[in-house]
Amino acid sequence: MNFSKLKRIAATGIAVTLTASFLTGCGIKSDTFILGKIFGLSSDEIFKIDDLTCSKSEYKLIFMNYVNKYKKDFGGKVDWNAKVDKDTTLKDFVMEKVKEDMTVKYTIAAMADTEGIKIDKDDMRSINDVADKFYNSLSQSELEYTDADLDTATVLYRNYYLADKVYNRVTEKVDETVSEEDARVIKIQYIRMSSDNTAPDTIQKKLRSIAKKVKKGTTNFEKEAKQISEDDSATKVIKKNEATTTLEKEAFNVNKNQTSEIINDGNDYYLIYCVDNYMKDETAKNKENIIKKQKKALFQKEYNSFLKDSSYDFNTSEWEDIVPEDIKDLKSSNFFSLYGDI
Repeated sequence: MNFSKLKRIAATGIAVTLTASFLTGCGIKSDTFILGKIFGLSSDEIFKIDDLTCSKSEYKLIFMNYVNKYKKDFGGKVDWNAKVDKDTTLKDFVMEKVKEDMTVKYTIAAMADTEGIKIDKDDMRSINDVADKFYNSLSQSELEYTDADLDTATVLYRNYYLADKVYNRVTEKVDETVSEEDARVIKIQYIRMSSDNTAPDTIQKKLRSIAKKVKKGTTNFEKEAKQISEDDSATKVIKKNEATTTLEKEAFNVNKNQTSEIINDGNDYYLIYCVDNYMKDETAKNKENIIKKQKKALFQKEYNSFLKDSSYDFNTSEWEDIVPEDIKDLKSSNFFSLYGDI
């Protein structure tokens, strides 16, 4: 069994990794005293965050979809006792994965009141349509296993959509703060010579000579770099947001097809030739990654702040009875694909 696939079978939804240890830690049960409050969960409830409760039926619908996605990825037959690592079976991995993803998703949905975010009529119309499609796709056996009705499916889609809406609202202004310049990616060729090996005057004379020849077109910078540079590589692609060295920072001041002035950094002397001072596709991709990271950092801050004042509980005893072996003859795995239609 190829467990490298496990990393690629990701939950559809918010593209952010958040800590859910407050709900997923061992020992938290429905009678646990937490932050001065006791909810007391019933046997048909799996967890609760403030006023938002995840029922066993809701949990089982998502659990069934996850398990069936794994079954499909591994060709239909799965040994749930197979070891993912030294201390974890595939069964353990999947159970913890679903628990983590659902508790985080519901926690974000529970933030809606704090953030002043609501589901409007248009949202609800789309949610109802998708919930109806999903519910009607379930077999009798799947309905019996989950004990779900149409309201269960509707609540589930509503909470997932609300969580995404909260995340998008909290992070919506991040896009405006990241400019093309912030994300600019360039490609350079460079020569490094060290005064540890050559006298500074000799280095500067050599580099000035190369710069003049390149400007006149009588020599090729890359060829010169390969011959005299003391670095193994003569080419470098640099992201402006990751530029830390003197060489990398100065490189952004050089225009395309131009050479730099001689740059001195300690015992090292550099000459830069700019191959491309704006790599369009790479810059766009880098900007997207910067935005994702900044959104994640911003949301993590809001998320952690929310948790400090929240009450929560997890019904470990009921959760432990929801196992992948019970999904053996069930097929439903379209919850997340339909979610994309909302």
